[in-house]
Amino acid sequence: MEDVNYPGCVDYIERIFKKHGVKPVQIVDLACGTGNITLLLKERGYDVIGIDQSEDMLSVAKEKAVKNGMDIPFIYQDMRHLELHGPVDAITCICDGINYILSLRDLDMVFQSVCRYLKPDGIFIFDISSYYKLSSILGNNTIVRTDEDISYIWLNYFDRRSNICEMYLSFFTKEGEYYRRFDETHYQRAYKAEEIIRRLKHNGFKNIEAYQPFTFKPPKKSSQRIFFAARKT
Repeated sequence: MEDVNYPGCVDYIERIFKKHGVKPVQIVDLACGTGNITLLLKERGYDVIGIDQSEDMLSVAKEKAVKNGMDIPFIYQDMRHLELHGPVDAITCICDGINYILSLRDLDMVFQSVCRYLKPDGIFIFDISSYYKLSSILGNNTIVRTDEDISYIWLNYFDRRSNICEMYLSFFTKEGEYYRRFDETHYQRAYKAEEIIRRLKHNGFKNIEAYQPFTFKPPKKSSQRIFFAARKT
């Protein structure tokens, strides 16, 4: 994630707020991971809650918040089954959180949960790795990176029947004279923009727009990332 421009993402989120004429106070950051977006939103004055399904990542996020003197609730939840104290003004989900939802049924459940906890005319902002990226850039390719302190081998397999990209990563981190290996497996589903828009409409959203990153231009076939903004009906 070191190449992700987190401050730029938050700048862009605020530009989307302005474009849609919304001035949120309360924001829920779904799939918040280690809290990079969450902390920046808090820094900008929003009342923010971070939600993720990884206790390890939430622990890191909480440590970051405490270190920066921020009081942010970080909640362990599945975003298909949100349980909040009440509706909020905006919900975000940045850096592929939606790609980890592997079926249309589960995608509907996420969108229904988000809609349920948005205030009337509230806004939902999220991004995805595009179908093009997962099927053609990552899919069935191997990525190798070697640095002095950490190296990795990243094997990818894309199944065009299920639209699932399987990612197998082996990391080697330097510890003294030796390297420790650990492995991760990730599964992401490739969605086309029109598919996302159709499911949003079906689950109670309006004024749905899709953008190339950091612009308000419609995505291209070769766009590797797509941002969406949708309002609750």
